[in-house]
Amino acid sequence: MQNGALRRVTELSAVTRQTMEALLGRSLKDDEAVSINVYKPAPTGDFRQQISKQLLERIDKTAAKYTNRPDNEIEAAHELESAIDEAVHHVRHHAE
Repeated sequence: MQNGALRRVTELSAVTRQTMEALLGRSLKDDEAVSINVYKPAPTGDFRQQISKQLLERIDKTAAKYTNRPDNEIEAAHELESAIDEAVHHVRHHAE
């Protein structure tokens, strides 16, 4: 099942184009595309608070694992993170 669609404006039927223009509140240009995505909205209210609390508890639990690590393991983790950051920076700034 698809959760999204991407169409060039020139590919839309007249009725679909008019509907999209009505939804957007403006005219569409022939050199544009329309993207539609279907998703469940983020939780709200009490459920959101409950999920946020669970997430924070999990973050705290993960952080506690690393709080009591020997310094050499913490240093190794920092070195690995630095190497990853350096590689990402290189890739982003040296595109082919």
